[in-house]
Amino acid sequence: MKKSFILIALLIFCQCSFAQTILSGSEVFGKDRKEGFYMTLSIDKKYIEKDWSLFISKFGGVSQSREVYNIAAANLPEISADPINLMTKVTSEQKQKTKVFASFDTGGGNMVSQNSKNYDGVEKLLKDFYAFAMQNEDVRLADRDAEESQKNLDRVNKTGDKIARDIEKNKREKEKLLKEIEENRVELEKLLKDQISNKQDQENAKIALEEKIKAASVVKTRIK
Repeated sequence: MKKSFILIALLIFCQCSFAQTILSGSEVFGKDRKEGFYMTLSIDKKYIEKDWSLFISKFGGVSQSREVYNIAAANLPEISADPINLMTKVTSEQKQKTKVFASFDTGGGNMVSQNSKNYDGVEKLLKDFYAFAMQNEDVRLADRDAEESQKNLDRVNKTGDKIARDIEKNKREKEKLLKEIEENRVELEKLLKDQISNKQDQENAKIALEEKIKAASVVKTRIK
């Protein structure tokens, strides 16, 4: 079951890779307009520029100037046995839509066209790059998703740590309150005992006062 799923996924990937349309067109390099081929990828330009420069670097030394990536003597045996003047440009008119243009001069100003016998080599090169770029994009998206998952994990872990700290704080406050309640109970018992003792003292003082008053009355009577 698992092998079948992987096989289907690979087939879909291959079909998507080679379904990319290669179109004829032209671009201006300096003062000259060159005929060639282009394709559009739904990937941010900054990533395509990096991928394209890396991809074509295996064919020779890349000369870069802004959006232009050229190789004066590219080694592309599937297109021509002789070195090719490869002139390319990476442009973008909208976000997530990047155009890769390539012109192939086989010498003497002879440009590879759609009717040329070596067009198949051009088509293969561009489609190979498409597969390369899409694979890198999949990796970037997977890394981005993993990074987002890591951030989410860090966020929930941080929340969990805060909850744990709050629980410990709550426990300490509870223990403090329970201690205060116990101290309050002990104090109340003491106060109640003191109250009982005080009432007895009040009664004794009252009796003593009455006796003193009686005694004073007796003394006053004798004096008269």
